Amino acid sequence: MHPPVPPRTVDRTVVSADGTELAVTETGSGPALVVVGGAFDHRGTPYLERLVAALADAYRVVTYDRRGRGASGDTTPWAIEREVDDLRAVVASVPGPVTAYGNCVGAGVVLHGLAAGVPISRAVLFEPPFRASVEHHVDDVVFADLLDEHVAAGRRSQTVRAFLAHVLGVPMGQVALLRLRPGVWSALLGDAHVLPRDVRVLNGLAIPERVAASVGVPVLVASGDRGPDFMREAARALAEAVPGAAHLELPGQWHRPEPAVVRRTLDRFVGAARPGSTGR
Repeated sequence: MHPPVPPRTVDRTVVSADGTELAVTETGSGPALVVVGGAFDHRGTPYLERLVAALADAYRVVTYDRRGRGASGDTTPWAIEREVDDLRAVVASVPGPVTAYGNCVGAGVVLHGLAAGVPISRAVLFEPPFRASVEHHVDDVVFADLLDEHVAAGRRSQTVRAFLAHVLGVPMGQVALLRLRPGVWSALLGDAHVLPRDVRVLNGLAIPERVAASVGVPVLVASGDRGPDFMREAARALAEAVPGAAHLELPGQWHRPEPAVVRRTLDRFVGAARPGSTGR
């Protein structure tokens, strides 16, 4: 018996509407699947590597470094519209139809892209960390500005701590433990400068109802049952705000769902599992 052939991987670049070069990696073959990770995810980070490995035997998995992250460029000024242009350029670089999977802040990016008409046929959004309300809380409205001040003053550690605690609901005890893992903490600090943008992608943490109401393709909003309650509540509320969307709670999962579970969820929603595939 011959050993399985590793999925084909290609690194390339695409150019966004404002000339920003985006670093893209494409792995596997099959229906196109663009994956947009969370605040600290980009090509080559361990979790995304595991996720791609679980998907690449059934999908043409496309990941990219969002502007300002990893090997991608960062043309100023930043705006959510530029992030949408970036997603549009990545989607246009592969043959359709294209499915999108967005996790955490990446789900917010995909949501804006869907509302703006980026040609995505359907999408799975996992735990965008909104709050289950359309009302802005005063602290949330100014939170991105506070993070900007930390970044400008060189307080990268404070920026990351505040984002983890306030946006993702990570207990401060767990944040302290992360600081005891120098490699992990250093990687988190590397993305500190773009965290204020992610709060703005998330509409100051309030569900962007007008954006959600503009989505016109099938959407599944998923959440786990082991994370903070607000994540599940936000997922349900977002599903209600997107026309025709469904909500699915995945047992035993938290904000980093197991790649095998993501694979099964996508296979069922997209209907793209190949004959003989185990679905893992």
